[in-house]
Amino acid sequence: MHTSDEEYFNSLLKKPTVFKDIGCLSVTYIPPYLPHREEELRTLAKCFKTVFDGQDGPLKKVCITGPTGSGKTTLAKRFGQLLENIDKTNNFMLVYINCRIYKSPYLIISTLARKLNKAIPARGYSFEELQSLLIRLLDFYSPNVLLILDEVDYLISRVGTDFLYTLLRISEMTTKQWISYIFVARNLNFVYQMDASTQSSFQSSHISLDRYSEPDLKDIIKSRSELAFFDDTITEDANELIADIASRSGDARYAIELLWGAGQCADDENSPIVYPDHVRKAKALIHPEIRREIILTLTLHQKLILLAIIRKLKHTKNAYISTNDSISSYKLVCEEYKEEPRKHTQVWSYLKELSKQDVITTKISGEGMRGKTTLISIPDISVETIEMFLVKAIENQKKTVEHVEK
Repeated sequence: MHTSDEEYFNSLLKKPTVFKDIGCLSVTYIPPYLPHREEELRTLAKCFKTVFDGQDGPLKKVCITGPTGSGKTTLAKRFGQLLENIDKTNNFMLVYINCRIYKSPYLIISTLARKLNKAIPARGYSFEELQSLLIRLLDFYSPNVLLILDEVDYLISRVGTDFLYTLLRISEMTTKQWISYIFVARNLNFVYQMDASTQSSFQSSHISLDRYSEPDLKDIIKSRSELAFFDDTITEDANELIADIASRSGDARYAIELLWGAGQCADDENSPIVYPDHVRKAKALIHPEIRREIILTLTLHQKLILLAIIRKLKHTKNAYISTNDSISSYKLVCEEYKEEPRKHTQVWSYLKELSKQDVITTKISGEGMRGKTTLISIPDISVETIEMFLVKAIENQKKTVEHVEK
């Protein structure tokens, strides 16, 4: 029995672990080698060759598409890293922006401007003033910018397609086209929403990624295991089981989450080796439909309304609950966490946002219910699984961050 919190914490730090570098299993980690994406890296190099050999030419734009876990983000970021390593003398600047986090055109333009000059305040300019300032900064600093807009299709679903036209026009209005673009999306459906002038400006090369096969996933897991785990701490059978489970979706990100979860289970049991049963236990806690990084990017009150929905679904044991039920439950959760509930219109906007991100599903009530109401459910996953992770995320956010919600 430990006599103090400090003693308990110190005992955790000294506890043996199978992990050599757990950071290599982070969703933000970019490995030095990408198994089964070598050809796509070469294609990117060919697309952007003229930008980095000093030749003038048309604006360079590439769109990378593919299903969840096919390596779109990792491919784009790894290519950016390679350019940073190669182009050390030509004022190269890599700017990565996730459109699920930077959810407005203003935030994106502001982030780009502040990358060029950190003294620029985050607020205080109109959108038009910010555009003009960015053009002047690009001409003054003459950078070679590669802008990666990840999940651009999500941004378009929120604000429409006009922003892409504005963004591309900014580059065209400078003395030289200082910005090159990589757009990352699930598919090209957002392109077909554009008007003719935006489509004309947007014309880009396209790299389409397929789902990973089981042999592909085995290579990826083996490569990542060697980076993350000490030698001989994970069995071949455990790696093969992860590949088998993840191959049903072809999702490498899910495979890496299972690898991380299995290692955590081994550590929890003080096991010096990760066995297949640790993988099975990890699978029970991790589901491909709900991503850790999506939940972590939600605001505090979006997390609270999601927790309220989960608890109401658990209590009623129904497939769907009404909007009014979710709001009533949300008020109780706010009381539990000592948070002031947001107004009805704001809560409704949270529900729409969660639906857009596929965290919840909604439908309009049909026959058998008086009037029309929106019914809410959770995708095909155990609500207990989401609840455990969500409660930890809320508690961590309240402990470590003073949340100011706009």
